[in-house]
Amino acid sequence: MGYALTDVSVRLDGGDILHAVSCNLPEDKWISLIGRTGAGKSTFAKAVKGLVPFYRGEYTRNGRTLPKDRQGRLKAVPQIGYVFQYPEQQLFAATVEQELAFALTMQGVSQASTEQAIHTVMEQTGIPAALLQQNPFQLSGGLKRLVAIASVLIADPELLILDEPAAGLDPGRRRELLSRLRRWQQEKQRTVLFISHQMEDVAEYSDEVILINEGCILGHMGVHELFLKRVELMEQAGLPLPEQVQLLRLLERLSGRRLQPASCREADVMELARSVWFSRGRET
Repeated sequence: MGYALTDVSVRLDGGDILHAVSCNLPEDKWISLIGRTGAGKSTFAKAVKGLVPFYRGEYTRNGRTLPKDRQGRLKAVPQIGYVFQYPEQQLFAATVEQELAFALTMQGVSQASTEQAIHTVMEQTGIPAALLQQNPFQLSGGLKRLVAIASVLIADPELLILDEPAAGLDPGRRRELLSRLRRWQQEKQRTVLFISHQMEDVAEYSDEVILINEGCILGHMGVHELFLKRVELMEQAGLPLPEQVQLLRLLERLSGRRLQPASCREADVMELARSVWFSRGRET
């Protein structure tokens, strides 16, 4: 079932940010949201979480319209987790254990269940058990971010919004973090809405992509279809293709052949690129 927006429009500060947006966010999918700066990505994500109180249109969860208060304002959806850019800036507790336990304690979860949940989420995110009693503000930047993300994951959200969660990380740490989040999403069969400017990350981890431009959805489709077959939409939105797909197009021009990799993932594109390059060498 999942979440669905139908003809949702948002007006903020006297200007229209989203224009009659309609889309489904199905269960068990990693869905990337891409677009240029100012296209409406953050407003879209905040509307999904319920952080935009007023909107026109319909918003449903599992087929039911989400409730509003007496003033007609949408309340934040508790089943949705939100990891903002630089989530380590949201840390506040004196120890890692207290940081991770906070959400469950507020929900009245027992101490035994909370301790088990902490153990599980630390394994999922790769946080060493030895850090439990340490002050999170004294950790390295990468560990701070892991703790902040784990504090959201521990509530087991059915939909997780990731707004550039790997911003500022070096390539190795970025891949490690996104790989862990992808495993969490697949193992828990949850929905992820991933906002990113890194097209290589979008190509590597996504099932589907929502392409937004000037507050409108240009397309919502499988990641391989967008990057390998509907590249004109990327051009229309003013976005670059992933580097591996750019390499593929260069090889097509050099070889004079139309190349169709198994997917737009880096490993599949590079495997095809190597075979084309070596076969070209043999032909000459």
